[in-house]
Amino acid sequence: MTSRTQRTRTAVIGGGMAGCAAARQLLRGGREVVVFEAADGLGGRARSWHRPEIEPDVGINLMYVSFYKLMTQLIKEYGLEDELIRISSNVWISDHGKAVPLSSDSPLSLLTYRHVKLRDRVAFLLTTLAQVARKKKLDLFDPVKSAPFDDGQSAADWGYKRVSKRGFDFLLRPQIEGFWNFACEEISAVHARALLAWMGGSGFYVLRNGMEILAEKNAEGAELRLSHEVTGIQQNGTGVVVGAVGPDGTPVTETFDEVVVATPAPIAAKLVAALPAQTVGQETRRFLETQKYEPALSVSFLVDRGTLPAEAHIVAGGPEDPPLRNMITYPRTVRDERGRPVEKLLVFTYPGRANTRRLLGRPAEEQFAEVTKLLTSLWPQFPVESAEPFQIAERPYGFPIPAPGRYRRSVTVLKEQRPPVVFAGDYFNSPTTEAAMLSGVRAAAALTKAG
Repeated sequence: MTSRTQRTRTAVIGGGMAGCAAARQLLRGGREVVVFEAADGLGGRARSWHRPEIEPDVGINLMYVSFYKLMTQLIKEYGLEDELIRISSNVWISDHGKAVPLSSDSPLSLLTYRHVKLRDRVAFLLTTLAQVARKKKLDLFDPVKSAPFDDGQSAADWGYKRVSKRGFDFLLRPQIEGFWNFACEEISAVHARALLAWMGGSGFYVLRNGMEILAEKNAEGAELRLSHEVTGIQQNGTGVVVGAVGPDGTPVTETFDEVVVATPAPIAAKLVAALPAQTVGQETRRFLETQKYEPALSVSFLVDRGTLPAEAHIVAGGPEDPPLRNMITYPRTVRDERGRPVEKLLVFTYPGRANTRRLLGRPAEEQFAEVTKLLTSLWPQFPVESAEPFQIAERPYGFPIPAPGRYRRSVTVLKEQRPPVVFAGDYFNSPTTEAAMLSGVRAAAALTKAG
C-alpha cells in the first residue's frame, strides 16, 4: 500500500487520446504517471503522418467539430486557436459514379438534392428537426445520456421507418458509413439520431500540425515509455505488475499502484486476462471481448487542382458495400524538382469494408495498385493516369462498432470501474476523439475518487 508521503504511481497503457486525457487528469490529481505506448509517438488513431514535400506537411486523420466540448476547452487552454484550419462541410453523394452535392449547412441544398424524391427530402428534414429538438438528451459522446434511447433498434431499422429505403440509402446511410465505414445494420439507432441532432450547422476543422498535439500536451508531466508494447498485467501483494517489451526487444516489468488500460477493447481483454474476477468483473470482460471493429485503410494520391472538387467529401450512396467508400480532398502546395511551388490536391481514398479487409497488411505497392483500379467507381473523371501515389495509413482497429444495446452495456461497465484497474477508450460510445477523451477523464475519476 502507498504511504501518505509517497505519491500514487499510475500506469496508463495506451498513449492515444483516451490514455493521454486520463494522464492529464491523474497528473492534476497528484499522481505519478507513466504512459506506455507501443508506437514511437503519442496520439494513437488520431496521430497523423507528416511529409515535408507538402505544405501543410500533415496527413489529416481525424477532424475537430465545433460542438466538441472537451476538445474546445483544451484548444483554448493550450492556445491552439490559430492552429485550427476550417474545412468545408460539403458532401458529394455518388450513385454509381453520379455525384451530387449535399451540404449539412444548407436546407436549400437538401431541397435541390436530386438522388431522392421530394417527399423523402421533406421527411428527412422533419426527422432531422425532431432530433435537433432532443439535442440535449441525444449525446454522440456520453453513453450515460445515450443509453435510455438504446432500445435495440439498428440505424437502418430506425431510418427505414422515417423515409423510403432509397431515401435512407442516399441521405443518412452515406453520411454515417462515409465517415465511419461501419454498416448501418450493425449500429445502434442512437448513433444515427445523435448525428442528426448535432451535425447540422457545425464547423469542421483540422489542427495544422495534426490532432496528436493534444495528446502530447495532455501527457506533459508524465513519464513516457514510447515503443514499449505491454504484454500483460498481473497482480501481486504489492501492486499491479505491468509487463512490456522495450524498443530493443528486452522484456521489462514495473509495479504500479493502479492502471488505466486505454487500448482497443480486444487488446485490453487480452492484457487483463490473468487478473482475478474481483479486479475485472465478468461483465467488463465480456464487454471488451465482444467489441467488434471495422478496420481503416487510407490510401492517398496527389492530383492536379481542378480535376476534383476542392475541400470535398465524396461518399458512395446506396445499400451495398461499395468498392471505394469515400474520397476527401485537401488543397496542398508541393515543391517540384526545382523548388517551385505547385498547387495540388491531396486526395485521401478509403476502400469499402470488404476491400479494406482484403488489402490490409498487403505491400504498399499492391495496395496502391488495387485502389487505383477503384478510383473511377466513385468519381468517373478521376485523373488516374496522372495521379501520384503518396501515402498509406493502416488502422486494424479503426472504428469500434456501436452495436444496438452496447450503450446500455457501456453504462453497466462504467459503474463497475474501480481501482486498481480501470478502462478507457472510444468503444464506450462512438469512434470520435471527444468520446475517447471523455472516457479517459471518467477512468481517471474512478481512480482519484476512490483514492
